[in-house]
Amino acid sequence: MNPIERFSKYLLDNADEISKEITDYNLKKLEINLPEEIIEQSLKNNKAFVEFLGNTLNLSKEEVAVTFIAWHKERQANRREYQFSHEELASILKPYAETRLQLIEMLTKISVGEGLSTEEVVFVNNRISYLLDLSITETMIERERLANEQNNRNQKIITELSSPIVPLEQDMAILPLIGEFDFERSDHIMTHVIPKVSELRIKKLIIDFSGIAMIDAEIAARIFNINKVLRLIGIETMLTGIRPELAVDVINTGVDFSKLNTYGTVHQALLNYAK
Repeated sequence: MNPIERFSKYLLDNADEISKEITDYNLKKLEINLPEEIIEQSLKNNKAFVEFLGNTLNLSKEEVAVTFIAWHKERQANRREYQFSHEELASILKPYAETRLQLIEMLTKISVGEGLSTEEVVFVNNRISYLLDLSITETMIERERLANEQNNRNQKIITELSSPIVPLEQDMAILPLIGEFDFERSDHIMTHVIPKVSELRIKKLIIDFSGIAMIDAEIAARIFNINKVLRLIGIETMLTGIRPELAVDVINTGVDFSKLNTYGTVHQALLNYAK
């Protein structure tokens, strides 16, 4: 058995002890107290990392990268997600550099004790640093993906809440638009709101723009298309709340709104409907 193999065996045989030592060191550096459940998970994670290191020292840098990323993703998928405040997360991450250095120094002593040459010790240290860097990178990528998914879910909820259909009478409703009228909003109206309007057997729909800040050429074209689709399925539309500054924006876009039913306020549209 060569020195690297002997070192790998030591890691596998003593993974529990190494994990406990590095976890205890990290806990002493924290400014907050962690629940026992999280400490247990940290012990398991550290042990798994030490075992992975011991099992893959024979692999090339390219091979270990592919293997580690697959291993890391599998562990990420199966781990429980904990919610921390910004301050708690900052406190947990703060001692990372010291803990990393402590782990490298600990394993360096072990590698020297197992008779590794200077070149082999450098190889082991480089491998540890490489795996730790990969771990941080993959964790950041995963967190970014989860954050994007959450943002998309939140945006979907915001879009739905910002485009509600409010029934007024048996065959009439109002669609108040609030916030930014972008592609997502117009797409939501096309794919979700218009079918809902049809299901409710609405014949007249007031689209109120009181909550829209600006209208550019692209927005004007989308409004025109929405109106066209509604008319094709037999629904009369009335546009309200187009303030003077919005009216100027509409004129500057070059989109002809003159054939659309427009009113200054919802009240004016309702009065016209009552005639």
